[in-house]
Amino acid sequence: MVFGLETLVPNVGRQETAVDIVAVHGLEEDRIIAWTCPKTHTLWLRDLLPLKNLPARVLTFGYDARVSSFFGNDSSNSIQQHAHTLIAELEAIRALDKTAERPIIFVCHGLGGLLVKKALAYSANRTSKKVEHLYSIFVSTYAILFLGTPHSGIEKASWTLTGGHFSEDLEKSFGKNSETLQNITDQFAPLMKQFHIYFFWETLQTTIGVNKSFFILEDSAAPLLDNTERSGINATHSEMCRFSSLESPGFSIVLAALLRYTKESCTAIRLRWIEAKKFLATQRTNEASELVGFDVRNNNKLFTYHNKRALKIQNKYFRIPRNASNIYTGRDEFTQGLREKMLMSTPNLGVRRQRRFVLYGLGGSGKTQFCLKFVQENRENYYGIFFIDASSVENAERAFAELGRLGGMGDTCTNGMYWLTGLEFPWLLVIDNADNPSVDYSRFFPPGERGHILITSRNHDCKIHATVGYYEFKDMEQEDAITLLLKAACIENSTERKFRNLARPIAKTLGYLPLALIQAGASIRQNVCSLEDYLELYASHRKDLFSKLPDQGADQYKYTIFTTWEVSFRMIEQQATEEAVDTIEVLHIFAFLHFEQVPATLFHRAWNNIHNVLDQNPSGSHSKQKFGWSSLTSIFAYIFRGNQSAEQANDSILLPQLLLTKNVRWDGYRLRQALATLCRFSLIYKDSDTDTYSMHPMVNSWMRDRLEKPEQQVWSGIAINTLALSISRRGWRSDHIFRKSLAPHIDACLQGVHAETLLFTSTYTTVSKAMKFATIYSECGRWKEAAELQRKVVDRHKKTWGVKHIQTLQAMTDLSWSYWNLGLIPKALSMQTEVLNASLESLGPEDPRTLKAMDDLASTFWLCGKLSESEDLGKKAMIGMSSILGSGHPDTLMAMHNLGRTYMHRGRLKDAEKLQIQVLSARQKMLGPNDLDTLATLQSLGMSYHALKRFNEAEKILAVVLEARKRILGQEHAYTLWAVNDLAKIQCAQGRPVEAEELLVRILDVVERTLGREHIGMFMTKHNLARAYISQCRWGEAKVLLTELVSAQTRIVGPDHPDTLYAQSELAKTYRHLGQVDQAEKLYMEVIPKLKSKVGAENPQTLGAIAQLAAIYRDKARDSEADALDNDMPNIDQGVRKLTVTHARTF
Repeated sequence: MVFGLETLVPNVGRQETAVDIVAVHGLEEDRIIAWTCPKTHTLWLRDLLPLKNLPARVLTFGYDARVSSFFGNDSSNSIQQHAHTLIAELEAIRALDKTAERPIIFVCHGLGGLLVKKALAYSANRTSKKVEHLYSIFVSTYAILFLGTPHSGIEKASWTLTGGHFSEDLEKSFGKNSETLQNITDQFAPLMKQFHIYFFWETLQTTIGVNKSFFILEDSAAPLLDNTERSGINATHSEMCRFSSLESPGFSIVLAALLRYTKESCTAIRLRWIEAKKFLATQRTNEASELVGFDVRNNNKLFTYHNKRALKIQNKYFRIPRNASNIYTGRDEFTQGLREKMLMSTPNLGVRRQRRFVLYGLGGSGKTQFCLKFVQENRENYYGIFFIDASSVENAERAFAELGRLGGMGDTCTNGMYWLTGLEFPWLLVIDNADNPSVDYSRFFPPGERGHILITSRNHDCKIHATVGYYEFKDMEQEDAITLLLKAACIENSTERKFRNLARPIAKTLGYLPLALIQAGASIRQNVCSLEDYLELYASHRKDLFSKLPDQGADQYKYTIFTTWEVSFRMIEQQATEEAVDTIEVLHIFAFLHFEQVPATLFHRAWNNIHNVLDQNPSGSHSKQKFGWSSLTSIFAYIFRGNQSAEQANDSILLPQLLLTKNVRWDGYRLRQALATLCRFSLIYKDSDTDTYSMHPMVNSWMRDRLEKPEQQVWSGIAINTLALSISRRGWRSDHIFRKSLAPHIDACLQGVHAETLLFTSTYTTVSKAMKFATIYSECGRWKEAAELQRKVVDRHKKTWGVKHIQTLQAMTDLSWSYWNLGLIPKALSMQTEVLNASLESLGPEDPRTLKAMDDLASTFWLCGKLSESEDLGKKAMIGMSSILGSGHPDTLMAMHNLGRTYMHRGRLKDAEKLQIQVLSARQKMLGPNDLDTLATLQSLGMSYHALKRFNEAEKILAVVLEARKRILGQEHAYTLWAVNDLAKIQCAQGRPVEAEELLVRILDVVERTLGREHIGMFMTKHNLARAYISQCRWGEAKVLLTELVSAQTRIVGPDHPDTLYAQSELAKTYRHLGQVDQAEKLYMEVIPKLKSKVGAENPQTLGAIAQLAAIYRDKARDSEADALDNDMPNIDQGVRKLTVTHARTF
């Protein structure tokens, strides 16, 4: 199944009278079958419309319309993604052939109509300067034909009667009056007067077995609306859009409408564009809350409609960790003052600058709660509000990386700040927990004048970052403190004098500190004690805490708060029930994870993974892992053994009791009870939107500090065990969000003083935890941290088992790929060579693991420019895998993909194409069209077509790859930039160097910022830009760029790397055209023998260089030498003589 736009009928008729007819299919259809009669194979859009001399180009759009593709996801997001792709592709095609103002008529079947409605609503809002090209689709659309579109949904009875299973997901997405459909209708309704609309409904029932029904009822397919046309078609739902001849039922009505709309549209759309350009000229300074349409029935008279998002919800992004507490109390006067400083116009500030306000003070004084309350109350004043957890540099960088992903620019810290800097509308950033005096938090201020920033810190020196003020959070006002305590205790009559008098001494004893007051209130609310006896209970626990932790006595503030938590903790502990035990264990585990956003599913996944292993090894005799019920030990069993050290207990894999139940099913209720108890005592709090739990950082510290060092080591180990067990050995893409969320918790575990002991002892079960953590780091792109863990594991494995042990080889392989991604290619090459040699000796040449090691090394040879070695080894790996694993195995497909890429760069283009088509077909079926591996193969195929001079096919493929990567990875991801380079390369080959130059100049800064000046991706970009200069005969600029490029490549990748040789060949060409013929000849004489050696004598790069040198000889009247060169390459195509480099190497 192929997606995207396909042209069925090219431009027909005169340009000024032509229209674009765009067909969009429905559910469980594709872009061809939907419109083709199954009996006669007539594709009416292609075969019948031209018979009536319709002056139209006809296109059909395909997308993943499987019902299953809408399950397990937000269906509205799926429709939106397809809608955005339709607009982007249609605009691109029209822009490239200069038909952007041509009228458009949409023909839609079923779900396709909803997609088009969503697409036009999206296009109608693209009026700002940077995206106004997408507005052209809205302006140019004249008419829409809806064939069987479920505007108000599908009846459940209709679906089930026709044999389908109407699941809960499907009902939510497309059921009668679903929220998804209602939202689309709300967005489209204000635009309807812009278009001629024709509704069609089916008049024959669909029969399946003994069941018969209309699939889409008339009232849903053709609502009674003013100024719209309606008609039935004497066919079933699936057949109403498949006309076999001019006489087919309903075709004459559809054809008449298309002829009429085509005739009317050209003048109407031409006049509409005149008004549209005037309107766009007014949209340069602000986003309008009123947008403009053109009334098709009133001489294109302008009409305005409200941008509901701009009027009702000015805020688009509201990314906060949780809501403010509903018992938040006090600081009203300060709130008003801060609002004035941050939001009011203040001309006396002088030069415009970023507004930064610092809130500093003791932990637990309410800084974060205040910020949460402030952003909730002022949400509508900001386009975006974002929280950054700055408790560690890693957490802050991760939060900014998430903003980069949100902005479609790639998930790096730099991209996140860059995206904020570029936002045209007001945004507020809350940098929370900026407490470390050794960190310069100004590194997290997005550059420029825009934006507002709130900073919370325990460090009073942080106030130096303020530009509009700072405020110290101390204790609360007495009466506010009393109110907060009574609210936390759920005492309804909080204004009654009796209760306030009882609360007064408690508030005073607790120093009017919000966190302590909330905790005391929770204890009273849970009937641990009453208002009257709280102080007595508090005093007894305070005395006990003093005796246990005397070093805390000097810090009265911290000591006061710690005591309030001890009261709650002891109350839970004394219950001595299974629920209490679970609660205490979960709290201890939380103490050694990061204090924010612990996934509730962590424990469930750990339990599942335990049972998956044990189900396969019921006796517990797993030969490699030594993992069975006998190795799993409850923490309480460990404690009662008494004399065993934590290090000795590593083989026992200590775990909380709730993970050790031998029940067939996971007892989720038991975990939820423990979490609910902790929430009731205000020790943790829940974020229902993300189903995660967090605790105040001081609660996190208290739980660790209250433990003796041996106990800390034990509980740290249990947290590590639980976290590691939640990580599956193979990371499925559906697990990506969960796995990515574990990174801060892994950071917290590794920062513990006992991490080295707990992770790098000699047993497999302990070291495997480190490998799992490294895997998560790798998946998050944190290659440096992954490599650090992997190096330690490799060293430990080599020392314990030797280099030939299978676990050592796997660890070395993982480390080599971290080196690969860090650009440490010599290290990767050395380690992969060592792995292959050891595998050959210990496993044999036909073991799949040995063959995989061969393919890994072949891929690195390719990156190093050792193409001959890459081909030989890659071919051997592919043949072996095909024989042993089969041609459809993922490892075999990867080997085929890598070999195809090497063939392409060696000039074996037909061989490359054959392999790539085979891999692409298999990956599309196995992984889907948008999988990153599928896209990689599609890109390689596109560049093979480029080398084969099939430029139009190559361009279409690269456009699809580029759009998909922008959507999936972001527009600044390295793979997206790679696709931009390849597209520019194709444009140069098509004689469109100006467009190629524009593409490349646009990304130069991005490449430097995200990859660096000396990254191979920067070399590629500069090389392609030089090619664009050469194609425009801008020889001087090309020479400067290539001279700089050759120098850098010689230093970084080596003088004999193919990339360096290609750039030198281009430089020699510029010498020749600048009249520096002797220099050109000398450089070609150096380069050609190296090209023959590295990429082969028949490679187009080599042949191009030889052709250039022959031309130089003829320029110098040295014909005999030129003839000798010609005789050495008798099969060279004449076109190759005019080319030097036809393609550069990839990233």
